[in-house]
Amino acid sequence: MNFSYGKTQYVASDRMKRSPFLSKMVYNVFGYTNVGNYARSRVFIRLVNSLPLSSFKKIIDLGAGLGEFTFMMAEEMPQTKFTAIEILPERVSTLKQVVTKFNFKNVEIFSDKIEKLPESAAYDFIFAVDVFEHIHKEDMPFKDCFEKLKPGGYLLVKIPNIKQTTLLPESLFEDHQEWLEHEHVGQVYDLNGLKQRFIDEGFTIEHSSNTDGMLSRIGWEIGFLSKKGGSAIQLLFLPLCKALVHLDRVFYFPRNTGNAIQVIGRKPA
Repeated sequence: MNFSYGKTQYVASDRMKRSPFLSKMVYNVFGYTNVGNYARSRVFIRLVNSLPLSSFKKIIDLGAGLGEFTFMMAEEMPQTKFTAIEILPERVSTLKQVVTKFNFKNVEIFSDKIEKLPESAAYDFIFAVDVFEHIHKEDMPFKDCFEKLKPGGYLLVKIPNIKQTTLLPESLFEDHQEWLEHEHVGQVYDLNGLKQRFIDEGFTIEHSSNTDGMLSRIGWEIGFLSKKGGSAIQLLFLPLCKALVHLDRVFYFPRNTGNAIQVIGRKPA
């Protein structure tokens, strides 16, 4: 499917919704402006297009955040029902604003944990993109996902690799590193470890891969640093950063390394 990522950014982003008209113009010229999220979207779109999307009737976005993956898919798949799960009140409020603004009829917002959803064995696909690293290992909701999926349903989990490579001097990212140490309590897996967790929880492995190689990483680092220089500097460097993300897919080597890992598991039919 031909997904278009980020159309809701000018409404959902706290920074951009202060000037929605200008922000919409910026999006029309430059596209999506957050390099890290943009890189995630390239990986996610490739992965979900490997699945039988046309047969999916009910999908969960677990830890939806600003809902950009939900809204991207809901626009392209109007006959599919999407449940965006988010527990942070400010994010829930933003999600509801976007649903109203864009009149999404096939999206519902659920502001509680997945275990509180009333239906079991009801969903075709659950995805969690950069969510589980914020959850302690023992609290990661693999079992709840397994319970909510139909037999034959799919779970996609994308998280940062436990081992990270920084190319520019680490001293430039000290504030980000402090945030990671506080927030990423569940950044505990390499690819083999994540695959084994899926297997231990009853899933069969449909796909596993490393992504976010050196070129994508340098794109993120430049984007992160340029943002500190203000909006004009950020936009100046944005095309370069996005180009590096795309080049990473072509020249990423070796494939068994990378700062991000993702696994798709399937519940036995």
